[in-house]
Amino acid sequence: MSYIHSVAREVPSNTVKQEEVKEFAKAIFKNSNLEIEKYLPVFENSKIKSRPVLKDISWYGETKSFKEKNELFVTHAIEMAKASAQLAIEKANLLPSEIDIIIVVTSSGFITPTLDAQLIDLLGLSTDVKRIPIIGLGCAGGANSIARAGELSQLYPNKNILVITVETCTLTFRPSDKRKSNLIALSLFSDGSSSMIVSGKEKKNSISIKTNASRKWRNSLNVMGWEIEMDGLQVVFDKSIPGLIAQNFREFYMKFLTENKIEKSKVKHHLFHPGGAKVIEAFANALEIGEDNFYYSMKILQEYGNISSPTIFFVIDEFLNDQKFSGGELGLFSAMGPGFSSDIILFETT
Repeated sequence: MSYIHSVAREVPSNTVKQEEVKEFAKAIFKNSNLEIEKYLPVFENSKIKSRPVLKDISWYGETKSFKEKNELFVTHAIEMAKASAQLAIEKANLLPSEIDIIIVVTSSGFITPTLDAQLIDLLGLSTDVKRIPIIGLGCAGGANSIARAGELSQLYPNKNILVITVETCTLTFRPSDKRKSNLIALSLFSDGSSSMIVSGKEKKNSISIKTNASRKWRNSLNVMGWEIEMDGLQVVFDKSIPGLIAQNFREFYMKFLTENKIEKSKVKHHLFHPGGAKVIEAFANALEIGEDNFYYSMKILQEYGNISSPTIFFVIDEFLNDQKFSGGELGLFSAMGPGFSSDIILFETT
């Protein structure tokens, strides 16, 4: 058995309201070929009220080099990851030296040696800790890392696994990019980190990770991801993402339930990565359940925006803090990401 022993969050102190970002977008896209007034409703439709960002909004209006942005990624990613990891270790009543495995997830910048190597000394982890960097899974990285941590803790039940997710999504904004996909990204993304301790040791009033499945759909590499430009990472967003979820996710979901001999009605909790309000709507339609089933996903989206991989950890943390569950209830974690891909993880409350 695998148990979540703690979850911790870290976000920048700077918060921006959605209305401010909307006004910023009007100025950035004013002289472009994009009919900006036509697309401005995406800011209200996103349902986001405010979100944490690393810089003052005016900073994002000036073109920066890829080198400058990546240096900022390294600085801020290490800073936020360290803070969330320290808190997760503390909340689990562990010492840094008691961490046996470290998994670090990111997709918004590049560094070698990888972030896990940087954090070993900063956190005071053992020099013998096992390291697993997960890079390039985007929004799916959080769910994928939970699946891997669950499998590892079943193999090594006495090991303490530290899972860190960290993203600096807003640093990737390119004011020179006047495409609709860049506007959509501007309406959604934010910055932050979240860490989790997973172990085979029993934990009450928490979550037990049971099993998981992964799916990479064919001929879908261009749906989501990055392209590299001189001034940074250019977001790739296909307008068909909600449609792809509506068409394809139900079969994956039902196959997973069937293989694990679970009736759909027995799944009480859906803690999904909230890619956006339309993504949550697409999940609800595909699964033929009410959007109220994604209460925690929508709450986090409204208050934090889309931080990419850490967001599902925020959703889980909110669910655990609320404690509105009894032991023995079944639920699912899930997220979509580049590939086009998805992970589903079955859990049970304890």
